[in-house]
Amino acid sequence: MEKPTPKVNSVLREKYVSKTVRLIGKIVSFSANTAVLEATDHGHVLIKLNGESQWGTQYVEVIGQVEPDFTIREFKTTNLGDSFDLELANKVVELAQQCPEIFE
Repeated sequence: MEKPTPKVNSVLREKYVSKTVRLIGKIVSFSANTAVLEATDHGHVLIKLNGESQWGTQYVEVIGQVEPDFTIREFKTTNLGDSFDLELANKVVELAQQCPEIFE
């Protein structure tokens, strides 16, 4: 069975350096090697793309490793569509931090 992956926002990712996390966000900018996401808490996060990215919608969930500089190295990305409630998603992130046993 796979190990649970914690959900984070821009502030919480700092607790997970060298760990695999999930980050939901809205694409702010996108280039060949990097993307910037507006996370659920409205902070910006730099994503180092894996070169196989298939980002096709405005909102995405990135699974990746938090680097020492707090960027996230992408492993996999899931498109979430062009309409998404970041406020509600941030409440889920906060709840997951308070009650991790529910989300494992």
